[in-house]
Amino acid sequence: MKKFTGWVKHWYRYKTDEPYIIAAAIIGALCLLGSIALDHKKRFYLYVLILILIAIWALFRSVTFKKNFVRQFVDENKFEGKNKGLDLGTGTGYALIKLARDTKLNKVYGVEDKYQYTIKRLEKNAYLENVKDRIEITTADIENLPFDDNEFDVITAISANGNQLSTPKKSVYTDIAFEIARVISDKGTIFMVNTPRMTKKYANEFKNRGLKVEYMHRRFERFFFLRAIKVTNK
Repeated sequence: MKKFTGWVKHWYRYKTDEPYIIAAAIIGALCLLGSIALDHKKRFYLYVLILILIAIWALFRSVTFKKNFVRQFVDENKFEGKNKGLDLGTGTGYALIKLARDTKLNKVYGVEDKYQYTIKRLEKNAYLENVKDRIEITTADIENLPFDDNEFDVITAISANGNQLSTPKKSVYTDIAFEIARVISDKGTIFMVNTPRMTKKYANEFKNRGLKVEYMHRRFERFFFLRAIKVTNK
């Protein structure tokens, strides 16, 4: 029970980055249930079940599985002797707050990309997790980061539905990869979570720039359509 209440608390704080998929599936299921009740078309029960499963899949994908990748990365790397971290497309702040709370980094910067929503929820989460004095939040175009070359020791970039990191347009992801490679320090570490297709595109961009790319793995990553990479600036 404690684990379940913790999951609900986590969901309430950090929300889901796929609300439209979940909402559409639930609304569709309710409409079909209404049709079944009115017209007694019991064959629609199968479609109701499918829509409910889609909603559960999307919820677990963003709230649990994606966060588990971030937790694994942070737990395996405390970054002792490192100074500054950066989280791109920070959303409600899970990766940003995790870096600030559970590593030795002195300061962590969060960039809310131009397609994302308000940062009020992020600021509230930072206050609740008691890390507000260790983070700095800004809104910027992550294709043109407002930071100096080699400024950050650690960079995280977690894709969300509809943000710049998930955009498959080549001119977008090549610019983002260039900017990340520009601001990462020598021997710095980059961590990204994205769809398999976009992860491969970013991995190739980093390899072409001479960075070392390692894939991180978790069970069911194919089922949840997610891949993660850890990139080191040699």
